Amino acid sequence: MANIKIFGVDQTTNQARTITTGDVVILPKAISLAAFGPTTDIATGDGAAYMVIPDILNGFNLTRAQAVVITAGTTNATTVQVHNLTQAADMLTGLISIASAATAGTPGTIDLASDNVTTDDILRIDVDTVSTTAPKGLIVILTFDGA
Repeated sequence: MANIKIFGVDQTTNQARTITTGDVVILPKAISLAAFGPTTDIATGDGAAYMVIPDILNGFNLTRAQAVVITAGTTNATTVQVHNLTQAADMLTGLISIASAATAGTPGTIDLASDNVTTDDILRIDVDTVSTTAPKGLIVILTFDGA
């Protein structure tokens, strides 16, 4: 049997290292949420989409929040917030921002004081601003990593 080398990132030092027998490996988990259909203009408002945290993500932290649109909007950015309805807390200190004429957004800045999720937390996707000519089809990608 061939030896397989697996590499990981040390959570304390953020440096790459070889994973050895006995190490506990927690892989990040990503979830995509379609907040608006592919031909639907994006509109401002709270509650564009909701998700319930499953038990497999209990105790995990939100580590990345990104969004894409199917058809780009023009003039001004579209911005998106992730809100933990159960904990009554916004999870981003800097919103996800999709620039005018772009289809991929700049990831939001995670609020480290509000990044933890527990089983049955309800997360809400809020659209705070929309380009003057609205983009179509909003998909939000949330990545969680074990604490």
